[in-house]
Order: sequence, then C-alpha cells, then structure tokens
Amino acid sequence: MITIKVNQEIHQLSEILTVAAFVRFININTNGIAIAINGNVIKKTDWSFILLQNSDEVLIIKSTQGG
Repeated sequence: MITIKVNQEIHQLSEILTVAAFVRFININTNGIAIAINGNVIKKTDWSFILLQNSDEVLIIKSTQGG
C-alpha cells in the first residue's frame, strides 16, 4: 500500500498507479486541470508514464472562468 497527499488530503492506494490512472480513480474531469508532483508540474502528455510513489505530494489545480 502506498500513501500520497493530494491537495493536503491523504490517499492510500493498494497499488502503484500512473497519474492518468489516479485521475480516473478519483473521478475528476481532466479538462482545465494541471497536476504537480512534489513541486514539479507534469505535462498532460506524460500522465500515462509517470508513476505515483509512496509519500508523493500531488497538487491538482483546476482553472476557473470569471472576471
């Protein structure tokens, strides 16, 4: 089991997942979001290749519209 922190919330996973698989697992819309792992922004094209590791700190930022 691995433990990661996502936007200051602890998640425990039974297996190592890619960023793309984790996004599907938590069921969020991928339009207009950016993801950083341990302070490094991950390009959306790399989400399928980057594996989440134990103790990773993930930041998911959702863009908003408005004025």
